[in-house]
Amino acid sequence: MSESGFGDFEFERKFFVRAMPAVAASDPSPVLIVQAYLFAADGYAVRIRLQGPAPDRLNGTAAELVGALGDDAIGTMTAKGPAAGGTRYEAERDLDPTVAGQIVARAEHVVTKVRYSAWLGEDGWIIDRFLGGNAPLVLAEVERGGPVVDLVIPGFCATEVSEDDRFRNEYLAHQPFGGWADTYLDELRLLGPKFVESLGRNTFG
Repeated sequence: MSESGFGDFEFERKFFVRAMPAVAASDPSPVLIVQAYLFAADGYAVRIRLQGPAPDRLNGTAAELVGALGDDAIGTMTAKGPAAGGTRYEAERDLDPTVAGQIVARAEHVVTKVRYSAWLGEDGWIIDRFLGGNAPLVLAEVERGGPVVDLVIPGFCATEVSEDDRFRNEYLAHQPFGGWADTYLDELRLLGPKFVESLGRNTFG
């Protein structure tokens, strides 16, 4: 939830990354996220997430990864609305981690990823390295308490996918990136990188 008076809205921009950037290694405490989508249609989604310190062993099924998360795991349930202009309704509430883990372990449409955090300039960035069927996808996101305008975009961001629904986690839960990665990379080579121009001035660092 936003703490800047916007209520249950999130403001973020998302970018496709070709390979893990070196800055991710500066995070001493990466987080394993295992999340299930119980409903997803027309931009609306209901998500159950379990997250905690990333264990050394990161292969296995979603149920096995849930089991690998320790006592410090956190459970949440989130309702999302359609995104527009880098803004999306997102109401998140705490959920008992045992209940969250049991739901995720039994769910059909699951996304697993390791999240790294880094502070770059004036913004905090997260880098998500996806596991399982979504490997080798890497996405970078920046989130603010209000619209993400006049952004300094790091050099490791190959193209912006903020408005590409294929890179929403609920889509990836149903259509894993590994199944269409080659098609997307061919598309990127043909069309070249794109960045949202309606959110102030983009600066490339």
